[in-house]
Amino acid sequence: MLKGERGVDLRIHKSFLIFLLIFTFFLGSGYRGLAKAMTVAEEKKLGEKILLEMERSVERIRDLILDHYIQQIGENLVSHAGPIPFEFKFYLIKHSEPNAYAIPGGHIFLTTGLLVLADNEQELAGVISHEIAHVMARHVVQMIERSKRINIATMAAIVAGLLVGGGGKASEAMAATAMATAEALALKYTREMEVEADQNSLRYMIKAGYDPHGLITFMNKIYRLSLTSFPKIPLYLSTHPAIEDRISLMGNLLQSIPRSEGPFRVVGGYEKIRARALVEDREPHTAVIHFQSLVDEDPKRVEAYYGLGLAYRKMGRLDKSIEIFQVGLACAPQDTDLLRELGIAYFLAGKPEQARKHLEDILSIFQGQEADSLTLFYLGRVNQMNGDFTRALTLFQKVQKKNPEFLDVYHSLGSIYGRLGQKGLSHFFFGKYFRLKGDKKNALLHLRTALEELDRGSMEMEEIQKEIKELTSLP
Repeated sequence: MLKGERGVDLRIHKSFLIFLLIFTFFLGSGYRGLAKAMTVAEEKKLGEKILLEMERSVERIRDLILDHYIQQIGENLVSHAGPIPFEFKFYLIKHSEPNAYAIPGGHIFLTTGLLVLADNEQELAGVISHEIAHVMARHVVQMIERSKRINIATMAAIVAGLLVGGGGKASEAMAATAMATAEALALKYTREMEVEADQNSLRYMIKAGYDPHGLITFMNKIYRLSLTSFPKIPLYLSTHPAIEDRISLMGNLLQSIPRSEGPFRVVGGYEKIRARALVEDREPHTAVIHFQSLVDEDPKRVEAYYGLGLAYRKMGRLDKSIEIFQVGLACAPQDTDLLRELGIAYFLAGKPEQARKHLEDILSIFQGQEADSLTLFYLGRVNQMNGDFTRALTLFQKVQKKNPEFLDVYHSLGSIYGRLGQKGLSHFFFGKYFRLKGDKKNALLHLRTALEELDRGSMEMEEIQKEIKELTSLP
């Protein structure tokens, strides 16, 4: 885990410890041998179970633009990390504390606060690379092996109290016990794991074409924040290698490794990604104040209009959002991000024809190349609103194929197939929607109904049976 050495937000800290305890719980209930003997397949299955609990305990940000951006950086790094034991997936959760952590099976989580704090893509890539290094070294599995001495029944009770408890002193006591237990475990391994992850992450960055100094500059930033924000070092961090020592070690390592001086790899558009993350991270009125101040400082700053328009839209001020995006477009008429968000604002305001115009302007700018998936999704919704279900279906299918983790497209596909009278496929996609949302009960309801409605030879039958089997095996 990458975090400040002098402190960490309680909620994120608690979440990570919950997952550590879940590892122990599942070890006791389903993985009997030593964790170091756990197969890759077993670790994948364990990760899926923990991921289900994750959906219930933190606020996931399901934003197609942000998710795609993070996934692109992650895939760039993973492709240079050596033989890959897992299909890596990257997730964003809402929390203002900058943090990142991994769970078994290649699932890596970042906070919105991390994207806001990072100044550029190289810093963000450094953090993601660090978490990939933890997964590649299977450090989580080593944690489980260390935890085998903890009483399983006690762990199960603690996990239950943390995950489903209604609060109050009893739940707080359980949480305190859980933290104390996990902190004692952490004292034994963190030193070696963090240093190993630091070193390997630099290697991954260099191979992938990123600037390895991005990780160092970000850790320096965390260190400076820790000096002013967290004057007392918590017990569980007291045996970590001091962050300044880790920075020094990485600096020395880079001096001995040949590396490119640039230009470095970029997905691009980080200022807008950062603005979008800030809108997700902050209360709307706070975000409005922030971006308005940037506009006042520089009336031609396009990403400030982008963030301000998004903040007003989140606030429900669609009229003001439309106005701001139009002002931004006056500064940059060909900016496809502003055009897309203006089109979405018009759609949400119940003005599909204005929405269509601006979304189709993006298609003209791309001149035959496929536009981004969010543009295609809202064009599909415009067509759906106007009753052109065939065109809408084609667009939704394109989006789903490119973005199989995009939650909203499954709901739209379920709705479209329902309007077309194809009940089996309608229930199939609603089942997929609820599964991704973490709603096991409704997912099973729709998938079982789909089984009854679909023809026996249909392509979806095998997938439905597999989905039902996996869902029924989950707690």
